[in-house]
Amino acid sequence: MGLDTVELVMAVEGEFDLAIPDAAAAKMKRVGNLHAFVVATLRQRVEAGAVDDVQVWERLRAIIVAQLGVGVDEVTPSARFVEDLRAD
Repeated sequence: MGLDTVELVMAVEGEFDLAIPDAAAAKMKRVGNLHAFVVATLRQRVEAGAVDDVQVWERLRAIIVAQLGVGVDEVTPSARFVEDLRAD
């Protein structure tokens, strides 16, 4: 992982108060993978219905935009961090 992705992971961990193991982070090639991980992790802590995956998506997208300096419209579930969002 490059510096961009390390800082992104740290920002996501801080925003959602969770830990993303390095091995798991290395496997997350697309934004949708990260979103699914965050939602699944949050659901392990609370009742499944209490996690609003749309709200998680909006918060996650805002973090990605701020950390990587990309446009909101570029952050889609299928967007690849390195190839599409130019993370190092």
